Amino acid sequence: MKDRSNALGRIDHMLTIQSDEEINYWRNIRVKALSSRGLSFRGHDEKISSLDNGNYLMSMELIAEFDTFLAKHIARYGNSGTGHTSYLSSTTCEKFIRLMGEIILMEILTAKYFSLIIDSTPDRSYVDQLTIVIRYILPHGSPVERFLNFISNTGHKSEQETNAVTSTLTQFEIDISNCRGQSYDNTANMAGIYNGLQAKIKEISPLAEYVPCSAHSFNLVGECWIGL
Repeated sequence: MKDRSNALGRIDHMLTIQSDEEINYWRNIRVKALSSRGLSFRGHDEKISSLDNGNYLMSMELIAEFDTFLAKHIARYGNSGTGHTSYLSSTTCEKFIRLMGEIILMEILTAKYFSLIIDSTPDRSYVDQLTIVIRYILPHGSPVERFLNFISNTGHKSEQETNAVTSTLTQFEIDISNCRGQSYDNTANMAGIYNGLQAKIKEISPLAEYVPCSAHSFNLVGECWIGL
């Protein structure tokens, strides 16, 4: 219908363009603001006016206070429940997240060389989650760190973690031979010079130098200081 309107030169053609520009403007504000700061999109629920509805809906509600079009949309479609198209649900959030993931992956592949940052911690349901973060340089020279993936229940042995890392990089078509740095905590399974994760990664990519995580090292210093 939009193409036909353009071809026929209908009077609402300019209104359609204006509407599209407005939608893209606010979409860019929401997505760029949240993603540029590494903020999560979804919360514990998807209810408008809830304090636990996450950053995406919170930002929508904030913008709606200054934009009558969005305010009317939220008033009409907010909390409409499943089976109703609202563009406010977790389905829309997941689409944004997938799109951002594709952009980040393209950045990593364009940068070519990267470093690995890996750590694990139990989530709220006590399932151990291995977090993989990639650090690389943008074309204009600024370093960035981007979350790549969560892996559940990989185990804490260095062989298990090595398999998890290599399989994840293969999944995203990232060549591990381009790895130039590693940063983990100081435990033997991670930092061990013979059988630790860093040693096994270095066997695959000899130029991937290991540097202990500064935050973990500082924590150990703090614990020793308190002990004294």
